[in-house]
Amino acid sequence: MTPSPTTRPGAKRSWHLSALAIAAVLGALIVAPPASAATDAPALSTERGTVSIVASTYDFYFAGQFASVYGEISGVAPATAVPTGTVRVVSLEPGSPTDTRELLPSDTAGIFFSDAQPSVAGTRQFRVDYLGDANFAPASKTFDYVVPVGPDTKTTLIAKPSGTITAGQSITFTADVTDSQGRALNGPRFGDEISFFDNGQPLVGDQVFGEWHSTLTTTSLSVGVHRITAKSFAVFYDSSTSPVVTVTVVAKAATAAKIAGTLTVSPKSAVKVGTVVTGVAKFAPRLGAATVTGYVQFYDVTTKVGSPVALKNGSARFAYTSLKVGTHALIARYLGTPKFAQTLTLPKIVRVTR
Repeated sequence: MTPSPTTRPGAKRSWHLSALAIAAVLGALIVAPPASAATDAPALSTERGTVSIVASTYDFYFAGQFASVYGEISGVAPATAVPTGTVRVVSLEPGSPTDTRELLPSDTAGIFFSDAQPSVAGTRQFRVDYLGDANFAPASKTFDYVVPVGPDTKTTLIAKPSGTITAGQSITFTADVTDSQGRALNGPRFGDEISFFDNGQPLVGDQVFGEWHSTLTTTSLSVGVHRITAKSFAVFYDSSTSPVVTVTVVAKAATAAKIAGTLTVSPKSAVKVGTVVTGVAKFAPRLGAATVTGYVQFYDVTTKVGSPVALKNGSARFAYTSLKVGTHALIARYLGTPKFAQTLTLPKIVRVTR
């Protein structure tokens, strides 16, 4: 038989099934009662028999909602009779909310459906009071049950690295889901999903899922500003969206082109002291036909001579006017730009004599 949901005020949902169907479906759940510190109360009349009480919550619920309870009252002595009458389910919460139900007969026990009313998440308790009948004395038993954290959720999102990255750089987004107070969610997860969005569109990357946790790593963010969010979803829980994490992607710095340079001097080789030696440096890309721009510094071995000279059509000229007697290694150094890399020419040897 298919159960049909019935909504109670304040309830997430509850189910009403026939007595035999519930007994068949949930009987395995209550073969033994959940662990609790409570014991059956003694019978009030020695002329009436004693009963055993088993009960358990079922379905899905949170604090402030009805937790459906199924239970059975069965005879212990005499074991052949079936208890009848009334039960009370008392939630051990502020105000002691109480639900009173008539037992439904079955072949071996009186069964009942009721509700506990948890006020907060965590381990809670309800008490079942059997009020007795002509054959069986009243009895009571207390049961523990666990109320999961929820259904409210909060999704947080962090990026590593954060702020500004370079196009093609790897970045990892990490999303975590808790309740609104930051407490870990501990209820069953059905259809849970965490999705990442980039400016409102699904973000593509290598996504790994965990328990109320997910990471996404990508290298495909384009140049520009990206407003990243994460959204969580799970059956029975409220959805939530993280605050925006802004990531700015900048273009990679252009790689400076390699440059080749030559230096010619005139006159060559040996000159008399006081002779002006003119050096002409030329620079060009190793690949391509672009015209190199920028400045050239001329040297006598490692000593700078004069100020940097601007290139014109890839060439720079300088006059060495004060070479002393001796051997000189004349060099031109291209100082580079963001577009063109620095480089040195091979030295030109000039001997100055008297």
